[in-house]
Formats: sequence, C-alpha cells, structure tokens
Amino acid sequence: MEAFLELSWRLYPASALAVGGTLLVVRGVRDFLRARRHARDPERALLVARSFRVAIMGLCLTVFAGAWIAGLGWLVAISLIVLGEEMLETSVMVAALRDGAEREAREARRATARAA
Repeated sequence: MEAFLELSWRLYPASALAVGGTLLVVRGVRDFLRARRHARDPERALLVARSFRVAIMGLCLTVFAGAWIAGLGWLVAISLIVLGEEMLETSVMVAALRDGAEREAREARRATARAA
C-alpha cells in the first residue's frame, strides 16, 4: 500500500479521478434536481436513488484521489469501503424501486385492457 501511495507519477491519474469524480457529483446533483420535478412518485423515487448513487460514487472517487495525492492510506481505505457499501446499498434500492415501477406499469396496462 505504501508503494501505491508514494508513486512519483500519482498526481496524473489522481487528478483525472478527481475531475471525473467532481463531474459525477455535479451530474448526480443535477439529476436529483430534475427528479424533484418528476410527476409520478415511484419514478421520482427511482430517479432520486439513481442520482444519489452517481453523486456518492463521484464523491468517493474525489476523496480517493485527494487522499492518494496526499498519501493518506487510511483515507484511501475509507473512501473505497464507503464506495463499495454505498454501491451495494443503492443498487439494491434501485432494483427494488425499478421492480415496483415495472409492477405498477403492468397493473395499469392490465386495468386499461380490462376497461376496454
């Protein structure tokens, strides 16, 4: 781990990670603000969960990059742990919300077909 933290050229990939992470945070916040205006509740919750996942990923990558540049191994480890845990948690949440939205859409189609 110390060899990784002390690479002489770490500034270049870490800077790219920091820029990419910052762009992901901006995208996540922008998508969250768009999701707030979305009409239907199940779709809104799904869009909010997806935007949160993107923003958290970007934040963790940005922290990772900063910790790598500064040579802080403990912060590198924490950023990777938080990234893994949040990706798992939000992926389960997104899958459940997607399933609920699909189920609601199927039921609406069935109700429309029965009414016709």
